[in-house]
Amino acid sequence: MSVPYLMEDRREAGRLVAKVDSDAWVREYLDPVLPAGAGRVLDVGAGPGHIAEAVLRARPDAEVTAFDGNPDRLAAGTGNPAGDALVRRSGDARALPFDDGSFDLVYSRLMLQYVAERERAVAEMARVTRPGGRVVLFDLDGQLVWHDPVGPELRAALDPVTEALAATGFDPHTGRRLFALARRAGLTELTVRVDPYHLIAGRIDPGEREQWALKLDIARPLIARALGGPAEAADRAVAVFLAHLDSEETLTYSVAFTVTGTVAGVAGAVSGGAAPAASR
Repeated sequence: MSVPYLMEDRREAGRLVAKVDSDAWVREYLDPVLPAGAGRVLDVGAGPGHIAEAVLRARPDAEVTAFDGNPDRLAAGTGNPAGDALVRRSGDARALPFDDGSFDLVYSRLMLQYVAERERAVAEMARVTRPGGRVVLFDLDGQLVWHDPVGPELRAALDPVTEALAATGFDPHTGRRLFALARRAGLTELTVRVDPYHLIAGRIDPGEREQWALKLDIARPLIARALGGPAEAADRAVAVFLAHLDSEETLTYSVAFTVTGTVAGVAGAVSGGAAPAASR
């Protein structure tokens, strides 16, 4: 069993790669905590491995494992030969198939918002990190739900979709929950950072609009189910949302929380043995 992902589509790997400058993201959010030399790094929810490849470019001597719930998306990769050096593993983020203390750094980027049992997933990330190692959690707050103004047409499109997403375990406010999740996982020396993520004031940039249009097209089956009507109802909802983004007078925004913590224990120590079967 793996964590359900709401955007399963053959186009999704390409969308994930195109929407971020992976090297810049690693420099900004991971570089201060990346192990020097031949450390071991785990990307949980790696998708096609684009961020993991950037970690390898930043630390060529490291062993980087890209872990994702969808083996096909993981195997598809990015088409970059740099990805050949990654270790690729698939499975359930709530039961990571690694021994205790296996990694120096474990991180997730935009994964926990899809996990109903996110406390369990964060506990697993902490378990497989060595004492003294670091865990980095990066996720959004306000995705899909923060807009102004929200007219009746946009409200009629958004409310059923957000309710349907909530029923799957998706939480648009996962970002604000990361601090408490890290504390409950026993992480120490916590730092919290908040940055703008989506910030569309007035008419959306054409390139960013293409990304949103693709995202909404991939999500169209879920939108249709949420609205409970014919395909035309989903088409109309997508059109209303894009019209909001195209307006000179509207605002859409979200923020990204980054919580970094340390696994308690003696730095450099690695616990031995496999995790108990109940937590694997």
